[in-house]
Amino acid sequence: MGLADLCLAGADGFGFFDCISDPAELSAPSIALLVGLFLALLSSGYLSLAIFRVLRYRTAPRGDAGFRPAVTILKPLCGAEPELYSCLRSFCDQDYPEFQIVFGVADAADGAVAVVKRLMSEFPTRDLILTIDARIQGENLKVSNLVNMARFAKHDVIIVSDSDTRVGRDCLARVVAPLADARTGAVTCLYKAAPTPGLASRLGALFIDDWFLSSAVVDARMREVTYCFGPVSAVRRDALEAIGGFPRLASHLADDFMMGRLIAAAGYRIELADVIVETVVAETWHSLFAHELRWARTVKAVKPGEHFMSGITEPLPLIALLLFNHGALGWSAIGAVMALRLALHYALRARFAVVPPCPWLVPLRECLCFAVWVASFAGSNVRWRNRDFVIDAGGRLIPLASRYAS
Repeated sequence: MGLADLCLAGADGFGFFDCISDPAELSAPSIALLVGLFLALLSSGYLSLAIFRVLRYRTAPRGDAGFRPAVTILKPLCGAEPELYSCLRSFCDQDYPEFQIVFGVADAADGAVAVVKRLMSEFPTRDLILTIDARIQGENLKVSNLVNMARFAKHDVIIVSDSDTRVGRDCLARVVAPLADARTGAVTCLYKAAPTPGLASRLGALFIDDWFLSSAVVDARMREVTYCFGPVSAVRRDALEAIGGFPRLASHLADDFMMGRLIAAAGYRIELADVIVETVVAETWHSLFAHELRWARTVKAVKPGEHFMSGITEPLPLIALLLFNHGALGWSAIGAVMALRLALHYALRARFAVVPPCPWLVPLRECLCFAVWVASFAGSNVRWRNRDFVIDAGGRLIPLASRYAS
């Protein structure tokens, strides 16, 4: 029987295949069922692969554990974020022989200054520096801060880390070890979420754990890593200079991603460290959607094909819409996708000790993921730090106005 002879069932359940002589005779419900089953098949395949990769993931030590060069950690700061003290303190309390931390703000009145001064008092023997520099070096204010801070870096291994990242005492040693191989230009880390109280924060954390982390594990096992993640990335000074330093990244929103991509393009290897760090998630409903939409539109700009295909990782709302009216066959497909999503939810918690299970939030989170994905195609505008931009095809920020939005 050829494809032209197949048509799909009506709502009567498992008496579902009839024969037609012309594909044009397929009704709208039949097309909906075909599309829904196809999406369910793709999603089930991806989720099965993700479960397999997550359960088999092992964090074997990488590089030379005895390689302990002096390190400079750059910590660009903006505001007294939730749990900032515990995050910054985790970097001050490293079991590592020699390291410097440069904290940077653009304004002496920034709320993070008091936190840094507290740490300086608590760790008087550590090499801690606070820079205050309001000069703007590009549209990305975080990278602008890094440009201003980098001139204080003493050492040739530089670690760039987001302010909301918390690590264990062995993090520096494990991240630096792969740099013992001179061919490695940068090392980056996977990360999981540590949510603050509140439903919006839990949903934000759920996206990082169940969608980002699982997809990153799948991706890392299928090809070489050619990008960096923001929470913690270590880079050789010569590799950074080979791409033009931080000024090269000053107009890119996805600066960490672009740093890794450019270093890989310069002929260096990017390695994935054998440590998974935590990123604190503190969201309101408004900030959650705005943050994730900005993230989605950034990914669409730098990896358009992969962003489009990512729809198969979050299609449950569309599958349900297409199949809910097709009896047992439709509901079986919906149930299979949901069961695999929940299996991945529990597999991630078993393997990576992420936040406790919350299966009742998974359907809501999937609907939000799908809504953000759809919204990402409605434009290229983003709002970041009270400024409006459009993201061009290369991932660069183009201001929509020359002054700060009120």
